Amino acid sequence: MSLTDIIQLLQRLEVLIIIAAAIVVVLTIAVALRKRRGNGKRLSVSEKELDSIKVVSGLEEAVKEEPAPPEEHAEGLSDEEISKLETRVIESLMIRGALRPLPIPGSKEGGHYPELAGVSEKDAQRVIRGLIEKGLVIEAEREFSAVACPICGSCIQVAFISCKNCGSFRIEEMRYYRHICGYIGPESSFKTKLGLICPNCGGTENIETYHKKYRCPDCGAEFEEPNIAFRCGSCGSLYDEQTMEIKPFKRIESSREMLAEYEKVSSAINKQIELLKQMGYDIERPASLVGESGVVHKFDAAAKRGDEIIAVVSSFGEPLTQVLVRLGVARSDLKLSRIILVTSDRPTTTEREFARSLGIEIVEAT
Repeated sequence: MSLTDIIQLLQRLEVLIIIAAAIVVVLTIAVALRKRRGNGKRLSVSEKELDSIKVVSGLEEAVKEEPAPPEEHAEGLSDEEISKLETRVIESLMIRGALRPLPIPGSKEGGHYPELAGVSEKDAQRVIRGLIEKGLVIEAEREFSAVACPICGSCIQVAFISCKNCGSFRIEEMRYYRHICGYIGPESSFKTKLGLICPNCGGTENIETYHKKYRCPDCGAEFEEPNIAFRCGSCGSLYDEQTMEIKPFKRIESSREMLAEYEKVSSAINKQIELLKQMGYDIERPASLVGESGVVHKFDAAAKRGDEIIAVVSSFGEPLTQVLVRLGVARSDLKLSRIILVTSDRPTTTEREFARSLGIEIVEAT
């Protein structure tokens, strides 16, 4: 094959490559358009699914109020403020033995713990979860439950009743009264300009409600119990008894043994911090330190003097070996001089040697 033939072959290959590339581009565009149309179809399905939350599609027309604007969320509390709240909760548990939530009518949260009054629900849960993770408190029995919006979680809502047959919201209540003489009849038979009077004997006393029914003026159906629908006062979503969320509020408890252990460990930590202060260290309490990996490591305190950093941390309930492994990783990530671990557990000889190899000093709280 001559050089001319080779050049012509290469030119043909170049043309074929260009054609193949054009075909790939066309196919890519076609697939993208098809996906877009598919997404549009899926969106319409999603909208239908969302509409299923609405008991009746006409409710938007039945209720003309504009949905409440979204609330602005303030920044959460700092680690130091959370630590102070944890101490407040522990002190309250020492006195009362338990935290009992109380319902708050008309509130977005639905309920709150009085000991954490003035604290947002998010931060209150952060405090409680932190104490649970430390093994200091447990969630006990449920005190009560609140109805919450399945979309935003708000407990602010307006309840509506609707017809079980046609979904109309124009439901009328039908009352039946009973008089001591034995006569039972609808409210219309008792009601007069002078008040309620028994049509059978003319008596005006001892007339009581005997029964209630509901009637729909649109379809004429009568029923004992209507459907109940809710409109969220925070985001405006509509939901019913089938789609509503149930928000539980539980009692928080702690045993005397847990609280006694907490006091011992807290006292031991305070002693360690005082010793470090006397040695000229500046104390940050609590401390959140960012390691080389970008991970944030949290400690009860950090003592700093020049480039030297010593972390002080407590341990509750968690197996000591597991704690040592976690702290060993943190010390390496943060390049700490050493870590002081305060625990009420008595370490074994093996655990002490393992801690020493990791640059961790174990202090027993007594």
